[in-house]
Amino acid sequence: MFRTTLLTTSCALFIGSAAFAQTSDTTTAPSATTVQPPQAAISTQNMFGNPPTDTATDANKIGFIEPKTGQLLVSSFIGQTVYESDANDAKSVGKLNDLITSSEGKIEAAVIGVGGFLGVGEKDVAVSPDQLQLAKRSDGKKWLVIKATKEELTAAPTFDRALFFDDGVADPTAATKQDNQNTSAPNSTAPATQQTQPPPAATPETPAQSN
Repeated sequence: MFRTTLLTTSCALFIGSAAFAQTSDTTTAPSATTVQPPQAAISTQNMFGNPPTDTATDANKIGFIEPKTGQLLVSSFIGQTVYESDANDAKSVGKLNDLITSSEGKIEAAVIGVGGFLGVGEKDVAVSPDQLQLAKRSDGKKWLVIKATKEELTAAPTFDRALFFDDGVADPTAATKQDNQNTSAPNSTAPATQQTQPPPAATPETPAQSN
């Protein structure tokens, strides 16, 4: 009995050692090396240019910067209704959809959405920033006013942000692209007349209450 047990144990050890040696000797062939495509060159610049001399110390701050007279929080005005005047019975002519800045951070144009109803059939029009005003009432309420009339805005050319600003950055060749598109566009079919509904009448109290 003892010899049988000893023989069985020896066989088991021998088989296990052989299997381990076979496993250890087996090597995995290296996978084929993946060729990485060359990376495009990257350039970086300040989004808003160099800061003025009197605020140069603020440029290096990480965190809260003290507010200064005349500063605006742009996000608070994007999407707000724009009115034809600062009168209490002024009618809306559109809404502020965007602002265009120079490389120095100066506001160079305001993009106003005009026409349509509830955003349907609306078109963007870029106007110079001096056309847009901020009206302030004695009770502290504020609303946006534009010097242009609704008829002038409707007749103005459409601002095509996808054409003029690729990924939000100005494309200097956009005017040439637009000319090429107009030249190659077929003229056999007249464009359909766009039907728009006038926006509901509103008073400055409406946007003032939303602030």
